[in-house]
Amino acid sequence: MNAAESPQPELTSDTHGDTTVVRVVGEIDMSNSDELRERCADLLDSGVAALVLDLSEVTFFASSGIAALGHVRVHNASLGRRPVHVVASRSVRRSLEVTAMDGLLPLHESLDEALRAVRAGA
Repeated sequence: MNAAESPQPELTSDTHGDTTVVRVVGEIDMSNSDELRERCADLLDSGVAALVLDLSEVTFFASSGIAALGHVRVHNASLGRRPVHVVASRSVRRSLEVTAMDGLLPLHESLDEALRAVRAGA
């Protein structure tokens, strides 16, 4: 299967108090990572107070996904917002650890854990 044939991930968003959660199910690769980056940038530009990316159901996470998260982190910081928190599946966590992105984005095992960290101002 080439990149053009990759199944598109399911991206949904909802709110938990003042936090917006973007949930991704499926694969993130170069054919669709721009969608994730743009969705997050649009939400940040709309003024969301806090953003959590729930990637716990991402089954494949290419380097373009890491680049998208880097862009989201920089865009968020330029707006002076709280850190973007990430709920990471095992494969996503491994990719973020290998590239040292885990030192730039707070990683969590579960959505509840991430929401607690956001509420605590971590």
